[in-house]
Amino acid sequence: MINDNKIYGIIGAVIGDIAGSRFEFVKEPPKKSFKLFGADSTFTDDSVLTIAIADALLHQKSYAVALWTWGKKYPTAGFGHSFKGWLKNDDWTFQNNSAGNGSGMRISAVGFRGKSLDDVMKMAEEATIPTHNSVEGIKAAQAIATSVFLARIGKTKEEIKHYVESTFGYDLDQSVEEIKSKSSIQGYHQELARYSTPDAIIAFLSGNDYEDVIRTAITYGNDTDTVACMAGAIAAAYYGVPVELAEQAAYCIPKELLDVINEFDGTQLSNHRVTPPNVRRWSADTIVVYGSNADDTDGEKGFSNTHISRFNHYPLSGYPICTIGASMDVIKKDVEGLINKVLSQPQKTFVIENVGISKKTNLGVETMAPLFEPLTDVGNVYFVKEYWDYYQSR
Repeated sequence: MINDNKIYGIIGAVIGDIAGSRFEFVKEPPKKSFKLFGADSTFTDDSVLTIAIADALLHQKSYAVALWTWGKKYPTAGFGHSFKGWLKNDDWTFQNNSAGNGSGMRISAVGFRGKSLDDVMKMAEEATIPTHNSVEGIKAAQAIATSVFLARIGKTKEEIKHYVESTFGYDLDQSVEEIKSKSSIQGYHQELARYSTPDAIIAFLSGNDYEDVIRTAITYGNDTDTVACMAGAIAAAYYGVPVELAEQAAYCIPKELLDVINEFDGTQLSNHRVTPPNVRRWSADTIVVYGSNADDTDGEKGFSNTHISRFNHYPLSGYPICTIGASMDVIKKDVEGLINKVLSQPQKTFVIENVGISKKTNLGVETMAPLFEPLTDVGNVYFVKEYWDYYQSR
């Protein structure tokens, strides 16, 4: 829902995830003034599974099927060990009893869609059982979902705090500084639901607006994307997310994920089809187009991601365009091959990196962009901003 140029919906959880992604388990947590989106910013499993729950609610799917389907589609999103095991079991009816924070990170849609506290409690448990059928897993999901619900219906922070403490037994009187100091305490593992859930709620209680909340969560350090995702979900229901901020984040979100967000939140965030800074977490249907030398042992941006991923169980596919030391005839032939591949595989997503415009080739945008121009009207192709700037300047 949009009100006063603010979005009240699951985009709040997704932005927290994206903003926190590049600081996950870093040695030195960032200062609060950090740049919100950087070169390594990306959505992670938190966003994928948040969208899975939203998809289940929108289209009357079982939670297990939705989680299974989206998890299989985005295998490199950064899932935890337990969830990976659930996906590998090849039976979505199998139940995991994880006590990790995956149950709380994905649950915000329930808080936005539930009609009452009892309704939200029941829905949160049902959405959690497939993968986190444990006391701590279910409690975390219910705590985040009910916090979102209470914020959504206009309860004060003090009322939300009292409900969570009295219902779930979490200690919400800790200060932000106390939480920051915990990283050095033996046995404190923020990726566990019993630690990260109260940490996220405290970030919400301590913040002054949506952005301040997710910044506070990220300065804790540790599991920054998940804690900011949960805190951002509650803050979105309480404060709303500035539309301008959501539009910035949309550059990092693939179209099929953004489509679900728009449908659930009632928004029209634009899918710009601009190659994002980081595509490592994109779906198994993604093909990264990069510049390469003749034997594909060296290349431009995108080369390393596709080659490193070959050591993983789910590789990120790549399509090389020979640019390093190649003649224009060779380059044109490779691009023609790409165009034919794109047109023959509409179910795939093609992400074109800075082919031919890096320091390794320096062929220039004016030389390279016209070669790819026949693909500008094809909806499953993304281009680097330099290419789009060229097309729009003509």
